[in-house]
Amino acid sequence: MYYLNCKNIETAIKRAKKMLIMRAKEKGLYENFGQHEVRSIEAVFIDLCNYDSEMSSRRILLNNFNEWCMNYNGREV
Repeated sequence: MYYLNCKNIETAIKRAKKMLIMRAKEKGLYENFGQHEVRSIEAVFIDLCNYDSEMSSRRILLNNFNEWCMNYNGREV
């Protein structure tokens, strides 16, 4: 999981998107597409007990990535 080998959640999400797009091209889309990656990023970058502004912005980024995974249709935008 090379996408987790970074210090920044934005970088992890960017790498995960790139990997998921390549996987979708090779193997196609499937149910729960990207959910493993969302949970992995959450485990590394989200502190469940912390609700300061930085952590809230991380949660928003992760939620946007989750929405992207759910709505991805195989076309790059």
